[in-house]
Amino acid sequence: MTSNKIFGIQIPAQLTNISIVGVAARECAKMRGFAPEDVQSFCLAVEESVTNSIEMGFGGHDDEVGILFSKTPSGLGVKINSLCLPLVPEKLPQYCSQRMSDHNDTTGLSFHLVKQMVDNLHISIGKDGERELSFEKYLPEKRVQEKITRKRIARVNTTHTTRFAIPDDAENISRLLLRAHGEVLFSESIYYPDHVREMLEKRDMISVVSETECGELMGHFALVKEISGSSVEELTYVVVDGNFRSHDSSKIPEILMEDATSRGVYAVSAYAVTNHIYSQRGLQRDNFAENSLFLALNAASKHKDKNENGPDRIGNMGYAKYFGVRNQAPVFLPPHHRDMIMRIYAHAGVEPSVSDENSFTEAKNGSSRITTESELQEGWFSIVVQEYGIDTFPHIRSEFYKASAQGVPSIQIRLPLSDSATLKICEKCEKIGFFFAGINPGYKGSESLILQYLNGVEAGFESVHIFSDFGKILKDYVHECWEKRQLDQCLPESN
Repeated sequence: MTSNKIFGIQIPAQLTNISIVGVAARECAKMRGFAPEDVQSFCLAVEESVTNSIEMGFGGHDDEVGILFSKTPSGLGVKINSLCLPLVPEKLPQYCSQRMSDHNDTTGLSFHLVKQMVDNLHISIGKDGERELSFEKYLPEKRVQEKITRKRIARVNTTHTTRFAIPDDAENISRLLLRAHGEVLFSESIYYPDHVREMLEKRDMISVVSETECGELMGHFALVKEISGSSVEELTYVVVDGNFRSHDSSKIPEILMEDATSRGVYAVSAYAVTNHIYSQRGLQRDNFAENSLFLALNAASKHKDKNENGPDRIGNMGYAKYFGVRNQAPVFLPPHHRDMIMRIYAHAGVEPSVSDENSFTEAKNGSSRITTESELQEGWFSIVVQEYGIDTFPHIRSEFYKASAQGVPSIQIRLPLSDSATLKICEKCEKIGFFFAGINPGYKGSESLILQYLNGVEAGFESVHIFSDFGKILKDYVHECWEKRQLDQCLPESN
């Protein structure tokens, strides 16, 4: 009888041994026929699971963790046996993205990440703290059936109408996003009908759907509020089902933009990947203006064609479209970035009131108001300053060091241009390695200066493809700022 076991290993319950398990997981996934992006997610799931088993352990010098990899009909199975505190994860406090944003509370994050990456996760607790964590990783059905589905289904010619989504559309919206992309690209909430229904009912998301003449949803466009600005919303969850062909089906519906105006939204932001120009071209057609370039922001495997070779991470071009009245208070522009920022404003058709004050003003007394945004699976972390205080830079530096220590590849800081303290804080942030990314609509109807930091990853300028002439100018300027950052790293500190 043939055994389904592929490989087993017993390691001391110490975090320094995790890398050994990672190598074993990678080789087992390759042998089973997983694609490179699935090999990576499988390895991450195994490493997170073993880390969790060790951290939940008793810490005994002789404690060990056993890991067994087995072939299953659907893919790969993993069993991790250890001695742990007899706690049931489902009954513990769960990971909360809001608490992570507001309080940097990462409780339950490891278990949350594993659940997103695997199938059939199960934990059983035995006597005396014996714990078995098991899961499967399925071979994606689309790859198993690749030879069958290689012949593309003919696109259906149709007409469509646009309308606002209602809560009863939740199931079909989730199905559309899964069908149109095939892989998770957005926040997981959009893929669960119950979550979509809740977002629509609470108006946390304003959606417009394109509906074919046969009643099928073929497109979805949504606006959600950005944390960094109460009157700023992000255009997101945009998909169009390629199985249908209809005139202007990929154009942003006018009713969505008109509704934003009526609700007092002063600007809508949007982001387009830079490994191709198609989404950039669409945003420019809909009169969005480039304002920022984020390098190495996303994992490339989620955006690359299966035969495409490219960098491990890809950039995003940031855009904005203004509707309402800006805050007419003056903005304070760092002198060395002033010309570029004014070009960005002009490109967006905005004429800001600019303060002539170039002196570096110290932050105010009192506590600062800082929030964080993150997508750890995608690998980015953003620090958003809303109000300055005496503790602003120490707070920024602390969040930055924590994100760096966690290995987050792309880290950003957003500073309010409506406050003169930005001049001083910008200088301090650039001294610890941040460089210019651009500006975007921000807090209190003004704009934020964006600085970025790359943590152990390549900038990848050669793979940043830009559609517009102004976008290329912005790319060249960001490149210059990055090169200066590289040069500063090589120079000895002056006394």
